[in-house]
Amino acid sequence: MLLSLAALSQGTQRRPTVGLVLSGGGAHGIAHLGVIRVMEEAGLRPDYITGVSMGSIIGGMYSLGYSGDSLYKILKMMNWQLLLSNKIPENKIIFLEKNNYHNNIFSLSISSGKLTLPSGLINGQQIENALSYYLWPAANISEFSKLPIPFMCIGTDIINYRKVDLTKGYLPDAIRASSAVPSIFTPIKIDTLLLVDGGLIRNFAASEAKEMGADILIGSYTGFQAYKEEDLQTVSGIVKQIAFSRSLEDFREQKKLVDILINPQTKKLSKSGFDNVDSLVRKGYEAALPYKGYFRRLADSLNLIAGQKPLEKILDKQFYQFDRIDIEGNKIYSDNQVLGVLDIDPGARTDKQMLNDRIELLYGKAWFEKVKYRIVPRNDSLILVIDCDERPKGILSGSVHYDNTLGAGLILGVIEKNFLTQRSAINVNSYIGKYFRIEASAIQFIDKNQKSGAVMNFYADNTPIPMLSLNGEKGEVISRNYTPGLSLCRSIGLNQLMSIYINYDNTSLIPQFVSDNDIKRITYNYLASGFDYRINSLDTKHFPKKGLVLNVSAVTSRLLSAVFKTDTSKIVTRITNSGNYNSERFYTLDAHLRFYFSPSSKLTFSVGGDALYISGTDTLSAQNNYYLLGGIEPVNKRSVSFAGYHTNEIPVSVMASLAAEANIELIKDIHLQLMANVAAIDETGSGDSYSLLAGYGMGLGYMSVIGPLKIGIMYGHSSDEEYFNKIKGYISLGFKF
Repeated sequence: MLLSLAALSQGTQRRPTVGLVLSGGGAHGIAHLGVIRVMEEAGLRPDYITGVSMGSIIGGMYSLGYSGDSLYKILKMMNWQLLLSNKIPENKIIFLEKNNYHNNIFSLSISSGKLTLPSGLINGQQIENALSYYLWPAANISEFSKLPIPFMCIGTDIINYRKVDLTKGYLPDAIRASSAVPSIFTPIKIDTLLLVDGGLIRNFAASEAKEMGADILIGSYTGFQAYKEEDLQTVSGIVKQIAFSRSLEDFREQKKLVDILINPQTKKLSKSGFDNVDSLVRKGYEAALPYKGYFRRLADSLNLIAGQKPLEKILDKQFYQFDRIDIEGNKIYSDNQVLGVLDIDPGARTDKQMLNDRIELLYGKAWFEKVKYRIVPRNDSLILVIDCDERPKGILSGSVHYDNTLGAGLILGVIEKNFLTQRSAINVNSYIGKYFRIEASAIQFIDKNQKSGAVMNFYADNTPIPMLSLNGEKGEVISRNYTPGLSLCRSIGLNQLMSIYINYDNTSLIPQFVSDNDIKRITYNYLASGFDYRINSLDTKHFPKKGLVLNVSAVTSRLLSAVFKTDTSKIVTRITNSGNYNSERFYTLDAHLRFYFSPSSKLTFSVGGDALYISGTDTLSAQNNYYLLGGIEPVNKRSVSFAGYHTNEIPVSVMASLAAEANIELIKDIHLQLMANVAAIDETGSGDSYSLLAGYGMGLGYMSVIGPLKIGIMYGHSSDEEYFNKIKGYISLGFKF
């Protein structure tokens, strides 16, 4: 080879060039990085790179000037489970949309009547954002031959089923197209072409490297290898052999063009195991190591002929200034709405972190199935293009739920954006069952960034209380609440929300026992105003691994009127005639805190607590303004979760509690949950004495297709426990709101 190299140099009077050809192969393509490491150690740098699928990701990033070590750190740092999914962490979703995000079984577009169910295809929101972030230094380079190392990749036009050479355009789009594995990723449209993984036709672009100008070719192949007879005894084996037959036939011809072909032995590793970075890089390194001496001699020989041109340094490029910002694909949401959230002015210095954060904020509005950016050089201008794939304007969603407090019910939700005015949203969630719940809001945002809004709210629930004292009698009671109100809210980033509000509260207590006093219903009407501050930075609402939940509120309320209804009479008390009711203004302060952290991938801890202070209660029923302690999950606005007791079992007016939980993921999606809590409480109606409560629980959790399943047992320790067993069971299945 070195003799032929000398002859080549004499005939051309130039330094011969080296091309690096990187195949596809799913996660196995990460092994290419091991080959690159050996070449770097030998002092050999390619002059041209071609890549397909995973090879296009490795090769495209290397062509910008990232070193092998830098690429290794990036691959190790990437959350592949997140990148290869349609989900994003819920801490990237705006606070007002968190409750609806991935919290239903089906969704139906109200405007089109089209049923939309999960397609099973990944739209690429996460992987495209990551590519744009790491390929930022080349965003203003539209000709890939002008990259520090000239590069090209291969895609497949799925409409005409032909190979497409991707040599220009927006580099992240080209790489995304080359790696769009059919049946996993959605195709990507570039100009008039609908493109998927180039490996369907050509998985090893050796001839393209020759056409670019490479004299010497080094190839790394991690793609599909033809099955032998013993591997063709299953349907899947036969299907794969047929599906890759054209690509395999093409590879047999392409490999004849390379001078060195390296085949990392990755067969025993999963093609979807993108987290196996160390093992895959090691396989590539081991396969290339026997050629290290050759690489070193080749590098020395080439340098004797002529020195290699220094690599242009573009990785330090931090900022761009855009002459124009274009919005494409938007019909429901105006350019001004999108630009208001994006909040980037033409001419302003913009870095990749700022733009990435703004795209995440825009996606977090839940307006789009996917939203991304492209940077387009045009003449002497640089244009920022925001590509939008809008969600339907109106969506009906649904799911089912069961727990041993509310029983079985159907959950229906409606979201309608820009219904009557721009920058408006209507959101309705309902639990249809014996114990109903309705939560509705209509918000009109009042600023261009859509951080501040005026809201009309309505809340209603019909909730069982297992034991409550009414006028000296105890038994099961139904609490029925209706609360219309007005509020002003302001979002702080994605995960914080502040609001001030005024509500009209109508609360009825309906005994489910035969009353000696003939009580049928006690109803209270309040006017309440307050302040809420909430944080929710959980990565997911179901079995979270990290994040913080903090709710703090301060409320002042005053009784307007009360109705005491018996079998034979109905007494209405107005505020001017308080009678036996306490019509004085009272105050409520409450706080809820949970902090989640994971010391390992399978273990999550949460710690936190609750605090409550209510300044006064009614003197007749002694329990009209109170919170209800108990259960593993709250079921209405006044519920406080506390393991060891039935949901809403203990009415409290003053409370301080601590809680801890350990969640162990035994196998994928199956969790062992251990919980404990302790509280000091002033139980409503118990005078000035305080009680100490403790509770423990243990159960299993499973993330099913219809929502989380939680089932287990718990033990409540209290000297005042009179009516229920200390050992209790719990079960909850399905999404909730």
